Amino acid sequence: MVPLFLIFAEYIIQPKMRLHILFAVLLVILAGNVKAQKGQPNQIKIAFYNTENIFDTIDDPNKNDEDFLPGAKVAWNTDRYNHKLNNIARALSSIDSVNLPAVIGLAEIENVGVLNDLVSKTRLKLGNYQVILEEGSDPRGIDVGLIYRKDVVKYVSHKAFASATSFKTRCLLYVCLADSKKDTFHIVVNHWKSRSGGATETEPQRIENAATLKHLTDSLLLRHPMANIIMMGDLNDEPDNKSISELLGAVKPEKKVNPSTLYNLMYERFKNGEGTLYYKDWDLFDQIIVTGNLLNKKPGKGAVILPPYAYIFKPDWLLYKSRNGDMVPNRTASSKDYFGGFSDHLPVYTIVQY
Repeated sequence: MVPLFLIFAEYIIQPKMRLHILFAVLLVILAGNVKAQKGQPNQIKIAFYNTENIFDTIDDPNKNDEDFLPGAKVAWNTDRYNHKLNNIARALSSIDSVNLPAVIGLAEIENVGVLNDLVSKTRLKLGNYQVILEEGSDPRGIDVGLIYRKDVVKYVSHKAFASATSFKTRCLLYVCLADSKKDTFHIVVNHWKSRSGGATETEPQRIENAATLKHLTDSLLLRHPMANIIMMGDLNDEPDNKSISELLGAVKPEKKVNPSTLYNLMYERFKNGEGTLYYKDWDLFDQIIVTGNLLNKKPGKGAVILPPYAYIFKPDWLLYKSRNGDMVPNRTASSKDYFGGFSDHLPVYTIVQY
């Protein structure tokens, strides 16, 4: 049945005014849809973003930070540093502009000072975030970090683990947080060995990264079989690669889940051809993996993650059209070329609700 107001617009109102009214109606409908996508009081968002090299402008003699200094290849300076911070903050805050993500894992952060600048000098300051970063042994000096809204979740503890023993790399950051409903979350932020030098040649190092993470999750589950564990990071492997599917044992979410099994929330998106970074084709290296206890809860029994489980944040303004016509992540720099974009990766996130 056609609504009465449309019949009225069709037969009574003049054509010009008719268009104005219909346009206004469409705006109301679209506004309602946008509002429906925003965070609700009974849910929190947990995100991860590989920021693609957030370096300050200060020379650290203990790090290979020469590419991001004044006079370096990309002519890094204070303006470009601040622009980078604001771009990363825009991407993260736009995931939900009403209720900023409660927890955000980050990769490729030079130091804790950079992380403090990110949450205090950009729009992220509205989230009243607390920062956690421990220096790793990566030769370039890039680390993983985590920020959390202390008005939403409570800090319990954290610890950094060496992610590998046979080579120098980023540490594995473990953070324990609790929400207002006294659910405890064991969050692990990762950045595994890159594929620089060849995917096959570097695979043993990612397998070592996976073995470290597996040891940690097994230890947590041994003490707490119903633990809410959330692993996030740039794993530099696809969900079906050996390091993730076999060594870590992260599988596709199922209708019937085991509380202590690890489930890769990005698996379906990977099978559908989606990705978080682009090199000749889309790859899905940025992933969120959880224990089954977070996927199978009866109403009123605590925190739960529901289908479609996880999301890739991919608005048009995070992308640009490449030479072959594909819309790909708009990055900051490549070699000596400065583009002024966001990152060569896209953010990912999941929603925990009650």
